[in-house]
Amino acid sequence: MLVVILSSLVAFADLGSAQTLTRAESLKIAESFIQHRWQASAKNVRHGKDSDGIEVHTPDRDSGHGNPLSECWLPEMENTGVAYKWGGNDSPKSFSAGVRAGKAAGDVYTSEKRRRGGNAVSGDAVGVDCSGFICHCWKLTTRHSTNSLASVCQKLPSPAALEPADIMNQSNGHVLLFVKWVDAEKKRAVFYEAAPFSKTLASERDVNEMTADGYQPLRYRHIRN
Repeated sequence: MLVVILSSLVAFADLGSAQTLTRAESLKIAESFIQHRWQASAKNVRHGKDSDGIEVHTPDRDSGHGNPLSECWLPEMENTGVAYKWGGNDSPKSFSAGVRAGKAAGDVYTSEKRRRGGNAVSGDAVGVDCSGFICHCWKLTTRHSTNSLASVCQKLPSPAALEPADIMNQSNGHVLLFVKWVDAEKKRAVFYEAAPFSKTLASERDVNEMTADGYQPLRYRHIRN
């Protein structure tokens, strides 16, 4: 009896954490992040410790990660794409509000932040991380990480079964939203993601390489065509 009750509670929590949406709606939300335009200034740049002593590095052109300028944001210019922030869960609207208030525009991923987890999330920065981005795209009301997204998904038999708004998820790593195949052999695909050293963007990936790196194809249980 206890097992039945616990199972029912888990199922109820799952239903309460999300709502049904279509694949087109999910992609539209993703595109609102990727196409989001915002004005940056020098006050949104941070390279050092925040007010709580947390190390913050914004993905601007001086971030030191060797990104092409097209994948970073630039001060004193209009930029496109919500900046990546470790632990971030901002919408485009709340991101822009934080930028206008003078907060740091993003905070890039580091191995030290991975080690510290939630203790490395800066309250002085705004932006969205990879799993926060997926949570917005799926309208999840409970915040999930790459470790827990599978709890609201079904595992697909192979990447070849991916359809728009499904994901490739690397537990305790990175997650990307599938958009479309670019070849008939289903080896390369376009994804939307919150890239750990830059911003929300579209990228083309080799799916076999992703599988070798531990990514799994997953489908949100409440998605519909």
